[in-house]
Amino acid sequence: MGSDIESLPMPEEKDFRDYILVLPIPNMPPVYVYLSKPPVKLLEVDLYRNFTGRLRNGTHADHMPSAAAIKAAAKRLNPMLRPKELNKQVKDVAAIIIPSKVHQKYSETFGGRNTPEQIAKDAENLKQAVDNNFNTLKPYLEEEGFSEQELESAHQKIHDINQKQRLYK
Repeated sequence: MGSDIESLPMPEEKDFRDYILVLPIPNMPPVYVYLSKPPVKLLEVDLYRNFTGRLRNGTHADHMPSAAAIKAAAKRLNPMLRPKELNKQVKDVAAIIIPSKVHQKYSETFGGRNTPEQIAKDAENLKQAVDNNFNTLKPYLEEEGFSEQELESAHQKIHDINQKQRLYK
């Protein structure tokens, strides 16, 4: 009685929380089963952390508000926060899946456009920061074929998540 054992290359994502260990029968080595996460969908809105490990296919998860603004606001409210706590807060903020080209070319807070002045302004009013950045992206998302209704629904969901996270009222 032989056994067929198939060994496949491990996925790029090496987060073992995505695996389960199966012991099929006695005297047979354990089997690790990879639990595949579904790919992201355009305009999907969720906590940034929930997009970790999901296939992006030419899209970006855009923090709303920016990660830098979240850190600045958190430091202002609690200067004793450790970097680990700050990084956790950055992952517990709303994010929206948008085409990477829209994010890179037009976001107010992508790369070098997120200046210290922009960060300070956004950190003072996180809700306004979301509105400003979203409204900057909106015409370019409309050019990508998204309707006003789809965009406003996503915009509202961003606010709902951030309010639930107590970032603002």
